[in-house]
Amino acid sequence: MKNIFYISLIALSLSACKKTDFDNPTTLTNQEAIDQIKDLGLKLTTSSVQTVFSTSTSASGTHFSLLADQTTNTNGNSSWWDFANEPRLRLNNNTSYRGAVTWNTFYNNFYQANLDATLALDIIEKQGKKIYDTQGADRTQDCLIAAYYAKGVAQGYLGVIFDRGIIVDDVNLSTKDFPDSYKALIANGIKLIDKSITLAETNTQFKFDFLSGKTLSKADFIKLANSMAARILSSEARDKTEAEKIGDAQWNKVLTYAEKGFTTDFVITTVTGGYYNQLLTNLLQRNSDGSGWLPPDLKIAYLADKTGNTPKFYPLTGILPNISSNDKRFDSYFGYTTSFGIFIESRGRGLFTNWYRKRWYNTANTLNSPGAVNPYFLAEEIRLLKAESKFWLKDYAGAAVILNDPAAARKAIGTLPDVAATQADLRKQLHYEYAIEIDGAGGAFLPFTFMRRNNLLVGGTPTEYPLPQLQLDLVKQPVYTFGGNAYFGEKGKYGESATAFDEGWKAAEK
Repeated sequence: MKNIFYISLIALSLSACKKTDFDNPTTLTNQEAIDQIKDLGLKLTTSSVQTVFSTSTSASGTHFSLLADQTTNTNGNSSWWDFANEPRLRLNNNTSYRGAVTWNTFYNNFYQANLDATLALDIIEKQGKKIYDTQGADRTQDCLIAAYYAKGVAQGYLGVIFDRGIIVDDVNLSTKDFPDSYKALIANGIKLIDKSITLAETNTQFKFDFLSGKTLSKADFIKLANSMAARILSSEARDKTEAEKIGDAQWNKVLTYAEKGFTTDFVITTVTGGYYNQLLTNLLQRNSDGSGWLPPDLKIAYLADKTGNTPKFYPLTGILPNISSNDKRFDSYFGYTTSFGIFIESRGRGLFTNWYRKRWYNTANTLNSPGAVNPYFLAEEIRLLKAESKFWLKDYAGAAVILNDPAAARKAIGTLPDVAATQADLRKQLHYEYAIEIDGAGGAFLPFTFMRRNNLLVGGTPTEYPLPQLQLDLVKQPVYTFGGNAYFGEKGKYGESATAFDEGWKAAEK
């Protein structure tokens, strides 16, 4: 057997084949690839970074938005209706299931990014070789920083999304098992991100140009890495009890990362063939009548309605009127229509809505259009992470100060009153801010993970994904799954809550 690189115009991947009696010009051994492809390490690093960016805002995050009641739908596309449906359904962990695209995408892409970065690091650290670009410039240190960052984010996101996995930090790993818990994946991911930060801080000739059309300064990269570390580490807990048990040390660590994170919105402008926010494109897209294709769930209007008249489920008859809100952001972030668009009444009128998203909308009806502005990490998310860290540290007064800062969006734009320094009011306001201010701009698993760790998911909602059936079949392990109304409070392999208790923002339908 020999390991080979398949080289194409757009990607690099590692595979294997048997030795043949003739040379196949489309394949190279590892050593041949390293020796003959001058910028192989740069290609691997670029691939890992681009995959991490695109997958962290993948369209497959739509399913998490549906599970969080942030978005609603009755469409069979990618089985979206199954994820919006109530009573909650058990996840169908079958390779042929259309909805499996969500966990397959996250699993395949993040592990591929991890592998590409691991190969690049192996060239540098194990083989002692330098990495050059096609012009002969030494990019070794740049690739070290970027590869550690990509590996860290990939492993961290895998731990946030799945209940278990395998830490792949060695290209020669031969383990056919998934021995590592979600906690271990996150811890190792954070360690790798820390390594990237340390390397960046000491690099006097920093260059991060691995995204098409977007070059990061050293200062912005360090803010990005700290911001992502705060997001990942805060998203570990599967319920409120676990969020309390992880302790002051971890929440202080989240706070420290957040304090070194973004102070202004980190956005990326679309260029041809470059990055765009696939998730937000889905959530912003409009039907021909102006209604939303994947519109905001009725929860959004319910939370923002100052009269308290908006129900938690859409009525069986009639059309709801537009709401009146104390939050001046609401009418600029969301629009109202009497059209139900593509909703199918036979699939449950309770899932209907009359609102659509306006913020971040592009007239091309997609963010995959040159010049479109893509939010990747909002400064307000950092504010919420800092406030929530203090919340879990029981510094309620400190959390209230952060949320009541005159510069906060809820104050400066929304003109909302101060939030009280009580546990109940703070949790309510944090939930509101994730729903209104962050929404789809937080990427694949927000606000799902905030709701998960605060017991706000509707009862029966899976709190994590199982490993895909195909991966389990390959290692001859039994297929398993989570979620469903008959499984409130179901425990996972490590004692975590794998299915939400019936304690959410609204009672589960029975």
